[in-house]
Amino acid sequence: MNFFTPFEMPTGASIPERSVCITDFGGVPGGREKNTLAFQSAIAHLSALGGGRLNVPEGLWLTGPIHLQSGVELHVEKGAEVRFTADREDYLPPVFTMFEGVRCFTYSAQIYARYCHDIAVTGEGRFNGQGFCWWYTAVDRAGVEALYKAGEDGLPVEQRVYASDALCLRPNLLHFVDCENVTIQGAEFTFSPFWTVHPTWCRNLIVRDVSVYNPWVHAPNTDGCNLEGCSRALIDGIQVDTGDDAVCLKSGRDFDGRRVNIPCENVVVRRVKAKRSHGGVTIGSEMSGGVKNILVEDCEFQNSLIGLWIKTAPERGGAVENIEYRNIRALKLREYALCITMGYYVDGNLPADAPFMPRIRHIGIDGLSCEKAGTGLYIHGMQSSPIEDVHIENADVCGGTNMDVRDVNGLFLKNTVFR
Repeated sequence: MNFFTPFEMPTGASIPERSVCITDFGGVPGGREKNTLAFQSAIAHLSALGGGRLNVPEGLWLTGPIHLQSGVELHVEKGAEVRFTADREDYLPPVFTMFEGVRCFTYSAQIYARYCHDIAVTGEGRFNGQGFCWWYTAVDRAGVEALYKAGEDGLPVEQRVYASDALCLRPNLLHFVDCENVTIQGAEFTFSPFWTVHPTWCRNLIVRDVSVYNPWVHAPNTDGCNLEGCSRALIDGIQVDTGDDAVCLKSGRDFDGRRVNIPCENVVVRRVKAKRSHGGVTIGSEMSGGVKNILVEDCEFQNSLIGLWIKTAPERGGAVENIEYRNIRALKLREYALCITMGYYVDGNLPADAPFMPRIRHIGIDGLSCEKAGTGLYIHGMQSSPIEDVHIENADVCGGTNMDVRDVNGLFLKNTVFR
């Protein structure tokens, strides 16, 4: 079982050895005065010099969105909290983004960059997205459904603008788009409006030793770290307690995702610790550009719904292939230790309705322990597109049901115990 092929590991950002402080540009702590202009001025100053570090010292710093530029590192010191404003108009004008795998323009992410190189977010401080000002909009799906239809109809991206009360899409806390040489390290991210750390189409990327804390019950769709269409990437050490998946790999949704066709590939994910989440480490469901050559190792899931989860739907297209998991430990899972499904009917479509069946193949697991789950192994393909070549070795799983398997060509179990 050798599905994963090693690649040159990422090195992340290279930042020049110069630094400034937010107070040098009029920054005022205390949480009452907005520091948006101070952040903009400091970043522009560093960029004009060729880059450097912007230090945010101890204290509470209120601001609108922060847009990074090439060569700039945003560093939050221990005891510093960057708190993003609850005023929705501060996140206008709309910027280009990916929302649930479809391209559009909407409210700016709270930390945003596009077409940048050598950018970093580091430190021991905290970024607070004040997501409770946005979460209630999740019940109104008008903007989301309009975007889905625009993506399927091929409406020009410039016309897909959703930044109003009637058609609202929630912003990410951190969203980097089409950037190269990226480091996100050490900081805490909390109360995200939507997906928390969301690099998209980024190359040479490191996410290391960060923490994500969003309320389990009241914070919908606040995934911890989602890599979308990224390549040569490392997630190394992330603690997540959130209202959706802890770590997820994605690559676009349906027609729009297939049209862009940028896979998520050559990624190592290690040392994920998920306290509460929907999925511990997830692939999909937006994976229409493909997810391939992935290694996930040395992870622990404490109280998730599902441990390892590969999910897609009949309309997605694309392929999930050459995926390896090693040394995965789960404590109490409500549903499955391992779930691989092609029937994730988020749109209510049946297989007969879908001309673009996805493929899932070459999946290897070596070392999986689970103290308790509803079902140990749940692997469901489709009759017209069976899951292929799944190898499971050295597994010890306690589930109410051992296995629930259908439409799989080649399931191999070795040294596997069900209790």
